[in-house]
Amino acid sequence: MKALCISDIHGRLAFLSAVENYLGENPPDLILCCGDITNNGREVELCEKFIAIVRKLPFFFVPGNNEQGEIYDLFIEFSVEGKLREFKGEKIVGIGGIPDLYGHGIYPAKIPVKEMENSIFLSHIPPRNIETIKKFDWTPEKSLDLKLSGAPKIQISGHQHNNWGVGWIGKTKILKLPAGTDMMVAELDTESLAIEFIGLRKYDRINLEVIS
Repeated sequence: MKALCISDIHGRLAFLSAVENYLGENPPDLILCCGDITNNGREVELCEKFIAIVRKLPFFFVPGNNEQGEIYDLFIEFSVEGKLREFKGEKIVGIGGIPDLYGHGIYPAKIPVKEMENSIFLSHIPPRNIETIKKFDWTPEKSLDLKLSGAPKIQISGHQHNNWGVGWIGKTKILKLPAGTDMMVAELDTESLAIEFIGLRKYDRINLEVIS
């Protein structure tokens, strides 16, 4: 299946029109979102517009550290935070980022090991100890012999806007998403785990400069 992966829009209106155009031309099988659609719980109307666009397809979400109050509640029905949801043979689980003094708190996962194993794991904050992040898809030359108990097959995260790409922790692939504020997303094949990074600027027809 093809999954469109999104994170860290931070209230950028241009992203909404661009992703709507992209989905119209390149519809995926599902959408995975790692949070921070808004800023500090503001921009309720923008979030409502975002939900209206993505809910036309199966949509799975974890909150970022900016989803607070009413915004947090808007996304509840789509959230996989601390739970397992199954979709066409794929296990999707998640852990969100919550507001704290530094904006880096996280909820305990509260997900049984058996549910986490071989899952698509969504988190807002990326894991530590990632083997070299590269801004393209890749597989380490050495054998992936480290199989941690209960490890997901892929972990997808956002949060760190400039530090994005593909990395590995043992046999778990790490997709660190670029920020929607930079008009970028990623496309994931959920079976092969192949990843493609996609720029959405050309789909932003409202703000696109026409060169005569």
